[in-house]
Amino acid sequence: MTIKNILFVDDNENIINGIRRQLRPYRDEWNLFFAASGGEALALMEKQPIDLIVSDMVMSQMRGDELLKQVNQKYPATVRMILSGYTDEETLRNGLEVAHQYLSKPCSAEVLREVITQVFKIQACVSNPLIIAGIGDINSLPTLPKIYHDLNRTIADENTTMQDVSAIFSRDMVLSAKLLQLVNSPYFGLNRKISSLTEAVNLIGVKKLSNLVLSVHVRNSFPVDNPHIERYMEYLWLDAARVSDLAMLIALSEEQPDDRPHQAYLGGLLHNLGLLIFLSRGGDKLKKLMELTKNSTKPVCELETAIFGFTRCEAAAYVLSLWKIPPRVIESILLQKTPNESDYDGVNALTAVHVAACLLRPSVMLGYDRLFEIDLNEDYLRRINKWDRLPHWQLLADKVLSQYEKK
Repeated sequence: MTIKNILFVDDNENIINGIRRQLRPYRDEWNLFFAASGGEALALMEKQPIDLIVSDMVMSQMRGDELLKQVNQKYPATVRMILSGYTDEETLRNGLEVAHQYLSKPCSAEVLREVITQVFKIQACVSNPLIIAGIGDINSLPTLPKIYHDLNRTIADENTTMQDVSAIFSRDMVLSAKLLQLVNSPYFGLNRKISSLTEAVNLIGVKKLSNLVLSVHVRNSFPVDNPHIERYMEYLWLDAARVSDLAMLIALSEEQPDDRPHQAYLGGLLHNLGLLIFLSRGGDKLKKLMELTKNSTKPVCELETAIFGFTRCEAAAYVLSLWKIPPRVIESILLQKTPNESDYDGVNALTAVHVAACLLRPSVMLGYDRLFEIDLNEDYLRRINKWDRLPHWQLLADKVLSQYEKK
């Protein structure tokens, strides 16, 4: 395994010393470098290749976002992260525009190690040139809409009101219609009609709305115009809706903190994005894959690699990394079929998405059910000491299935 070079930048000597002390146990995995200013960091990078840079945001000589902007221009392959104690809206917005990941201080060595390990795992996947050739380069792929960024920035502001969020939705007729359709669906079981965007936002919750925006965007970004293939789309969206609901319930049942239940929800919502990409861009290779899933006993992942040069999970990770979706969410999609490849020994979005996808594996058209092939990984669940939770998660799966049967 190649040892990675990581550079930490902070003008507070105590912070640097603390990071150096915290990460000492990982010296066999990473080469650690430290700089006290942006200028010092750039000078070091001229002499020493750096795989990942972690910078404070507010520093006296050069702000972290300005440093990372220059790093992006000079060394675009370097992964960029912000580690800062400042979480006001403007600082957060500036940081997210130039960084792949934004972490808040204080940050434990375990969390830092987990995030960095995830980033490198994803980076190794998305650097596969066959993915770029098979899906298209960055300029040919859809980008996230401005409304998604605006919504997330608004949500990050602790002074945000429901009126602020509904005002963002009101700028997009399609999203407004989707929002009202969702809140008036049988899923919410209301005995009255909701026509107010503000009331709909209040009922659904702002975090789920952010995921709704992304879901609508994904649908529109990878259109399928083949009538035969279109028949699979209903299965995809139904599967996505059910798996996302169950993944969030699993995360909540395991008392996952902060926004981790929403990470699980988003991972479930997008867990088959790679299959959607294949369906929309696969051409003759897709036909071959679908034929072999009927007539071959080889694992579908092996078939995908043999035909495309990469798996659907890797295709999804590639696109989501370009969209700067949080690494924990990308990991839950990239490793959903092979969760034991994760180095993390606790419950996270990956756990929830893997279990939810297995327990709710859909019954699709005769002969093509292997397109959704996924097996529960008992070794992984035993490793993280959660195998005994499976009966409880099955009850949650039954609850989700029951809700969708009523729709």
